Amino acid sequence: MRLHEFTSPLKTFIAKVKLKNGSTVTASERTDSLNSARMLFQHKFGDKNVFSVTQVSDSVIDEGTKTLSSQELQVKSLADQEAKLKQQKKQLVARQALTKAQAKMRDASAPLSVQS
Repeated sequence: MRLHEFTSPLKTFIAKVKLKNGSTVTASERTDSLNSARMLFQHKFGDKNVFSVTQVSDSVIDEGTKTLSSQELQVKSLADQEAKLKQQKKQLVARQALTKAQAKMRDASAPLSVQS
């Protein structure tokens, strides 16, 4: 071990990362440098799943944040998926309404046929 490993305390880093189920979470790690923290997060979550890594002072960390159990994470994931599906349904209904309105506009602006 080297002397600087004893004299310099570990720093806390937080990162925004994407999980396999698609949800985005904030994770924290204690390490000696920003580069080490980034490599650690990339190793845990994958290279393309780490969005940002920042150092925080130890007094900023909110210990009131609850770690969720696997069942709670599953419930949260399902709730997020439900919200996503509701949003997709709302967009689909809006697109269908737009298509109907465009069809009515085409019919209304079509020239009238003259019969003899």
